[in-house]
Amino acid sequence: MNHGKTSSRHDALFAGAVIGAVFAMLAFKTWRRWPDLVIDFGAQLYMPWQISTGAMLYRDVHYLAGGPLSQYYHALLFKIFGVSFLTLVVSNLVVLALLLAAIYLFFYRCSDQLTAINACVAVLVVFAFAHYTTVGIFNYITPYSAEVVHGLVLSVLTVALLARWFETENEWLAGAAGLCGGLTLMTKPDLLLALMLTVVCAAALFWQAKRKGKRLGRSLALMAGGGLIPAAVFFLWFFRVEDFQQSVRSVFAAWIPLLTTSAARSPFYRWCLGLDQPWVHLQQAFSQFLRLAGIAAVCAVLCWRKIPAWLACVLAVPVAVGLIKVSWEFNWFNCGHCLPLVCLTLLALLVWRGAKGGWAPPVVFATLWAVWSLALLAKLGFFCRIWHYGFALAMPAFVSGIYLLLWALPLQLERSGARSGLFRGLILLMLLPGLTRLTQSSLKLYSDRTMPIGSGADTILAFNPHFRPVDADVAAALQWVETNLPPRATLAVLPQGAMLNYLSRHTNPCGYPAWNPPELAAFGQEKMTGAFIAHSPDYVIELFVNYGEYGETFFGQDKRFGLEVQQWIDTHYQLVQLIGHDWLKDGQFGIKILKKNRS
Repeated sequence: MNHGKTSSRHDALFAGAVIGAVFAMLAFKTWRRWPDLVIDFGAQLYMPWQISTGAMLYRDVHYLAGGPLSQYYHALLFKIFGVSFLTLVVSNLVVLALLLAAIYLFFYRCSDQLTAINACVAVLVVFAFAHYTTVGIFNYITPYSAEVVHGLVLSVLTVALLARWFETENEWLAGAAGLCGGLTLMTKPDLLLALMLTVVCAAALFWQAKRKGKRLGRSLALMAGGGLIPAAVFFLWFFRVEDFQQSVRSVFAAWIPLLTTSAARSPFYRWCLGLDQPWVHLQQAFSQFLRLAGIAAVCAVLCWRKIPAWLACVLAVPVAVGLIKVSWEFNWFNCGHCLPLVCLTLLALLVWRGAKGGWAPPVVFATLWAVWSLALLAKLGFFCRIWHYGFALAMPAFVSGIYLLLWALPLQLERSGARSGLFRGLILLMLLPGLTRLTQSSLKLYSDRTMPIGSGADTILAFNPHFRPVDADVAAALQWVETNLPPRATLAVLPQGAMLNYLSRHTNPCGYPAWNPPELAAFGQEKMTGAFIAHSPDYVIELFVNYGEYGETFFGQDKRFGLEVQQWIDTHYQLVQLIGHDWLKDGQFGIKILKKNRS
């Protein structure tokens, strides 16, 4: 194994060709097929469109999913390149390319070419272009929250800068890490919390290894200063048109619901954290980890140098066949259960190596990455997974697993007298079928998205009507709106569905594009209802969304979930078009289009 090398042009070109080919193939196969037409992503188009026309985030349009950075960045792109779905797609593909370049470079420096390339390929096929369910919001191209992906990239840069600061003791690198952390603060709170733990770990390692208190103090001061810059810039931006208190609230808007509402009471978040059946999740985690450890142990024994090379090669053949078979038959959709234990194993190995052999730069970076990975997994609680929220939160842990199995563990085995090359080859034979199966799963769903909705740069390929009639109903609603609504008519879509606002270019005057249970809890149902009545739109679209996961059913049927505003709509609007089914009668998807009564 090659140790402690620096990047070379030849290796970079080869990696670029391999990773670029996978990237291009996936982008081509999935082109315009990423988003969901109803759930969440529409707001990621609607918000920056409104901001680009002069609206103020959190004052004119209320947003729960994150801080101001991503929405204002996208609004700037809309101002420069034009308002379109394609503008955001190109931007997110570029952001993804930057993420891959960073991961390759940092892991190449702390391991080798094979490990770094496999890490990037795994990020692409397992997470970035993932489509494991029909809800297309858990990928890096059209995520449910742009802040998640942007915050993830900024966090990767922060971890790398912290490792570089440890190596060089350059205090300005600490300031740069603080600036990236401050930008992360403007995205998602949970991402910053994970980074804060990583910063504490970096500072503790610096003190333990170097005992330079003054330099550490100056570095932390610069880090804090850099972290405050983005918040200060956004405060000044909001302060131009808002008072002091409201400007502060706008800067930290993503934190207010976290600190003032109790998500743990919701059945949805209890399910997300695995609190509904913790012992089941723990059992699955330990069972999966022990099976992985057993496979690694068998491969390690086979690779022991005391076994003659010819005999090891002979024995490797049936083992390789068995690994391929086991991997192909394994349900990789659930492979995330063991990730916390994998990260803990990696962290223990790195701490042991650092304490024994010194904190070399590669060990420091890998340690900080492992700590960061574990901190992100905390939001998944007992239910660690690569799908759903795991598409972002589990990605660093999955990369940690690849680093452990393809580099850290083989390196340790080599030092203990094993053939590391043979071990890595066997592990790859287990890993590659899994990546293939996950890719096939996503591409199969993407292949059923053949129905165009929207036009020009806003064209989206939705599910064909035979596979998912819901998308055909949304397309029909969009066509009705574009045909019948006057250009300046206002429109509200309840309980969510801002994609219809965006594609038809009709503004929601109420300021609340989503009426989901979390929004009602965070913003206050009474306040939202008052805003709707005060700024009632010309048209209302109501559509089927089942909120059973939150302990609710349909919007407008219960006092705690939209009954008051629904009664007001029933009094002041008339039904002009029904598309699909009346869900209150048969529980199936449908869309109601209502027009405001003339006074």
